[in-house]
Amino acid sequence: MIKLVRVDHRLLHGQVIFSWTKQLGVNHIIVADNKVPNDPMNKMALSIAKPAEAKLDVVPIGEVASIVEKEKDDLYMILVKGPQEALELTDVLEEIREINFGGVAKKADSKPYGKAVYLNENELEATHKLIDKGIEIFVQQVPSSAIEHVNFGN
Repeated sequence: MIKLVRVDHRLLHGQVIFSWTKQLGVNHIIVADNKVPNDPMNKMALSIAKPAEAKLDVVPIGEVASIVEKEKDDLYMILVKGPQEALELTDVLEEIREINFGGVAKKADSKPYGKAVYLNENELEATHKLIDKGIEIFVQQVPSSAIEHVNFGN
């Protein structure tokens, strides 16, 4: 069962490890990215950072559905770097109905959408496509903080 799909440019880090996994009872983390699985240094860092009690898969986005289907009893958190990756993920996992935007890095051409989410035009366009698919986007850094009410209209 998918407990959380999270957009976070940092992927696996303290907030994810200590807050979200414990709050949601996650026992399987999937880092879904088309570049990170081919980067041995990044993969090693992610494997060191993961909670001891959780499984970790670092795979291309296209392989996520087969993992979720194969291990149906696991409780998943799926991490992607940005809105475009989230959009691609929803094409392979159509059951996704909501996505947490936890952190998208500030860039020269980006605008703020909450305390830690900065979207450029391409990321905003991908976010609009997610919303058009009926997917709820919520901005929240950690489970103990309030959900930020964000208007992605501009």
